[in-house]
Amino acid sequence: DDIDLQLKQVFDERMSRFDAPPRRRRSHVWRRLAVGVATVSLIFAGAAFATDVNTVAAANGAECAHAFAKLDIWVRSHAGELAIRHQPDGGEHHPNVIADGGCQGH
Repeated sequence: DDIDLQLKQVFDERMSRFDAPPRRRRSHVWRRLAVGVATVSLIFAGAAFATDVNTVAAANGAECAHAFAKLDIWVRSHAGELAIRHQPDGGEHHPNVIADGGCQGH
């Protein structure tokens, strides 16, 4: 054998006298701060997006439409298909999108 058992025993006895220092957990303050900032940013960005979608839908006469119809109107308005954007004083209504969105009486 390559292992000298007596030498191993002496080594183990000497090493057993030493206590390993306890490991300190590193504080992950920066990581937690970054995750918190990212989470808050996503929440505010989502709220701003939802507000913009609702504003564009309302400006185009679809304030009572369901979410997917409002999103469709928002996409079309940003693609340049709608004549009016963000103008609550009226504008061209799009009866097909609005009617499909669940609005009655338009």
